[in-house]
Amino acid sequence: MIGYGMLTSLESIQAILNRKYQDAIYQVHLEGFQRAWNFVCPNNDPMLQEDYLEYKSFYIKNNQHIPFEKTIFLNIIENKTVQINCTLYFVSPQELAMFDAFELGYTRIDVTHQIAEYQFENGKVYAYKALPAYEFNALTDTAKSIIDQNYVDLVHSSYDAIGIESRKEFDQTTVPPDPKLVAPVIHRKVSE
Repeated sequence: MIGYGMLTSLESIQAILNRKYQDAIYQVHLEGFQRAWNFVCPNNDPMLQEDYLEYKSFYIKNNQHIPFEKTIFLNIIENKTVQINCTLYFVSPQELAMFDAFELGYTRIDVTHQIAEYQFENGKVYAYKALPAYEFNALTDTAKSIIDQNYVDLVHSSYDAIGIESRKEFDQTTVPPDPKLVAPVIHRKVSE
């Protein structure tokens, strides 16, 4: 399995697996895709809420409470002229099912033959791509969506930890987020 955003973070992988990851980790390139900030998730989507509670979400800017309905995350989009740097992990089929459960709103796609550095014979390589219903629509989603600054920081620090060149490559192969959508500390409370 490859991680191209949050899943480049070993800590994130270990949190999902609920164990220490001790297998090999490889830095690879996925051909034919580009990263984009275009996975959008409604904050009260019952599929993505464990307890199915409806939340009111807001952030504070200039002492104002600004509500938002959707959160934007990283995704991959097809682009035949680009290859992105990713992290390759080895997981069992049972562990892959754990990532399927975590990556709700995404679908697992086979990218075995799109890894630049290696040919695979006895296994498959997967990545997660947004389902069409979760792709950002600038016309309908911009006014009510944000990108959580903590998520941006997590992704950036994951690539920074790999090295300066890795972070530069991340920046060059990622459609940048709209800075107006990046919000500071997010607050959520259960609707009354």
